[in-house]
Amino acid sequence: MAELIGFILTIDAIFTWALASLVYKWALGKTPAKGNLFFRLCCTSVGTFLFSLAFGNYLFLKNLNEQELIGYLIACIISGLSVTIGDLFYYMSLKRIDSSRAYPLVQLSLLFVYPFSFIFFDEEITFSILIGGLIILSSVFILSSKDKPENSNSINEDKSPEKLILGVILAIGTAFFWALAIVSFNQARIITGDVFVTNFFRVSFAMIVIGLLGLFQREYFDGFKKENRKNLKYFIYIGMGGILSLGFADTLFYKAAGINGLVLTSTFTVNTPLIQQIFSILILKEKFRKRFILAVFLMIAGNYIILFL
Repeated sequence: MAELIGFILTIDAIFTWALASLVYKWALGKTPAKGNLFFRLCCTSVGTFLFSLAFGNYLFLKNLNEQELIGYLIACIISGLSVTIGDLFYYMSLKRIDSSRAYPLVQLSLLFVYPFSFIFFDEEITFSILIGGLIILSSVFILSSKDKPENSNSINEDKSPEKLILGVILAIGTAFFWALAIVSFNQARIITGDVFVTNFFRVSFAMIVIGLLGLFQREYFDGFKKENRKNLKYFIYIGMGGILSLGFADTLFYKAAGINGLVLTSTFTVNTPLIQQIFSILILKEKFRKRFILAVFLMIAGNYIILFL
């Protein structure tokens, strides 16, 4: 039976993710994606470490046997690298398509989470969750469908077919890697029962790997270069978004998954594009599309089926 506290934690994560996506979109217009990635991981590592000290418990490490410890660390590494690769793909996607289109597409991670959860965690995928999730996903496709060109005689470079197609492919790639990150983190949570320390470990592993990669591709260090000090505030905003989203909201999501299960929690988070779309229109002044109304109706219907049928 699903518990209310699990839904409350999930809703908190949804709003935080949606707001953070706007910060990323705005700051990425001024700064490079790769440089943002490493700077964000550094900030998030500090944030998750403080969260782990306040809410986590490192004592579980001494209670793990060798096999459990190795499995736990492998799960943390896979989750950290997967979410980082997914984030890089997402950043690159945002450079090509607007956030109100990219963010719904990455929710397709649900299509990967379902089979992973069934295979690895023996979670039940009920008929209501499956149908409700598919209905919500249908609204995702509506939100992310291509606009009709306003002027058929001229094609804006930012809306060229090549950029749109590549942006969509990158967003779907994000969905796959985020799903892999979700599943591996959930495995680490099952082993230890702790989400805050686990999140610190996975973010730290990702930071170390990207830092080593930056020795060969210097653009990953752009956030720390003197010539980019004029854009420091944008890097800081990205870092703050990372702390709140990757650092805190993710832990709430996995805490909720431990209460209500990964399948139900992941399905419920597909509502994030609705909140993100509203924020995009109100804050970023992005274009309001009439199909948004239909998408809202489908999302409400999908949620009703999941929660009450």
